[in-house]
Amino acid sequence: MKTALCRFLQACLLNAFLFTALQAQTCNFTDLRLNSQSAVNSFNSTCKTVNGDITLSGADITDLSPLQNIETINGKLTIQNNPALSSLNGLKNLTTAQHLLIYTNNLLNDLTGLEKLKYVWGATHIRYNMGLVNLKGLDSLTNAGTFYIMNNDSLTSLTGLGKLESVSDILLVGANKSLASLNGLSSLSSVSRINIGENDALTDLSGLEALTSVSYQMNITSNKNLRSLHGLTSLNYLSEAYISNNDLMPDLSGLENVRSVYWLVVGDNDGLTSLTGLHNLTSASNFIIRINAQLTDLSGLENLTNVGWIQISDNAGLKSLSGLGTGANAGRAGANGRAAALTIGGLVIRNNAQLTSCAIAGVCDFTSTGEATISGNGSGCESQAAVEISCSALPVVLAHFTANAEGSSTLLQWSTAEERNSAVFDIEHSLDAVNWSKAGEKDAKGESNALLRYQWVHLAPAVGLNYYRLKMKDLDGSYTYSQIASVRFEGKMSVAVYPNPASDVLFIENSKDIARLRVINVAGKTVYESGKVNEAVPVKNLAAGIYQVYIIREGGAVQKERFVKIF
Repeated sequence: MKTALCRFLQACLLNAFLFTALQAQTCNFTDLRLNSQSAVNSFNSTCKTVNGDITLSGADITDLSPLQNIETINGKLTIQNNPALSSLNGLKNLTTAQHLLIYTNNLLNDLTGLEKLKYVWGATHIRYNMGLVNLKGLDSLTNAGTFYIMNNDSLTSLTGLGKLESVSDILLVGANKSLASLNGLSSLSSVSRINIGENDALTDLSGLEALTSVSYQMNITSNKNLRSLHGLTSLNYLSEAYISNNDLMPDLSGLENVRSVYWLVVGDNDGLTSLTGLHNLTSASNFIIRINAQLTDLSGLENLTNVGWIQISDNAGLKSLSGLGTGANAGRAGANGRAAALTIGGLVIRNNAQLTSCAIAGVCDFTSTGEATISGNGSGCESQAAVEISCSALPVVLAHFTANAEGSSTLLQWSTAEERNSAVFDIEHSLDAVNWSKAGEKDAKGESNALLRYQWVHLAPAVGLNYYRLKMKDLDGSYTYSQIASVRFEGKMSVAVYPNPASDVLFIENSKDIARLRVINVAGKTVYESGKVNEAVPVKNLAAGIYQVYIIREGGAVQKERFVKIF
């Protein structure tokens, strides 16, 4: 009897002990504030799970080791205004938190001490930590709800976020004036919203190469040294994008993989000269292009085939809408019977003071059946009626226009889907896409509803980037511009074939190591061939026109040059 009673009492005591221990491991706080090192030292060291909020804020707090047993915080952990705190090492066992706020701890160089933290399902804010250089310590974090990294003046990289795969709400990286790279986000593949703004040292978006999806919204705003969007090369799902106030960015390179958007706003980018980077964009439900002072045309939008509503406004240097939906798909019949590559659901064109060329196929197609808002533009685009008049006189519907390097020359090729009273194509050349000069001309067919192909060779391009456009002129002197095509030549421009044009004899430089030479006409027929090449090649008996010379040198190197035969 006594033995049984003793065993019963022992069991009761053990259960009581276990219950007390379990209770000690789970601690409940409404809003626990630890405002000094002594308050931190008095924290119940048996707490593993905390239900409630903890705030650490004290002028003398230097050591968080009394918190070392905490594993889970079902509430908000705020570490704020601790001027003497240089390390978070006391949080070494924290794996999960509902919210994590780290503000104004100026001795923190990194976040070492949070290496076991994997999940923050609410808000993570890392802000105003003036000495923070990187985010080492967050190396195990894989998912976050909202994540703000802001106003950390010494932050130079996002190292420490290498395992972060997704952010279910918003990732905001802003006003970190020393941040020169987004490297460290190597696993980030999806976000709902991403804002990159006011990071003065950021020059591109390298570090986001794994990002494939922005399911709600992207803002790239006010990064004063941002020069490109390179880093977004894997992004293939983008719902909304706002790209504004990035004044050194010349184009939108980096968005090449984006094919459709719901909202796209490109505005207030003072250095933007081209929409290059959007050449694979085919569909936009809403598209606004506004207040881009140096944008002269819409090159880069050639493959846009469907836009629900588009606004083009307050672009001070815009002269032409060429490039908008004038890609290789041009030729589809529009409602007015003319060829149009682009279907437009709603149209606003206003306050573009220099815009005089609005009569592109997509706009003509829309204005023939729909009501647009058109005002405050230059002559020919000042009203819908003016645009309709220009459309009725549109000499050419351009299907495609390309520029390619061939040897030391540029081969320009274009085709038209329709010509009405067309007279001539002026070929214009530029080194900066701003200042243009006439390089040559090509007679137009004049009247055609069939696909016509043209080509022209620029014999003297410059080293570096060369820009070309067509000035498509009507018989009455009216004209419209094509989109801009470009080609780059590297190194020294050498002339291997001369003179060019030639009438009697063509001279070939360094002919001693030539194994075979062929001269081919525009129909692809070989009109001259020799296996023994002297410096002079007779061309007197060739018909006038453009020819290509294939030079095959000993060792197999092939060089192609073009020349023009005259007389």
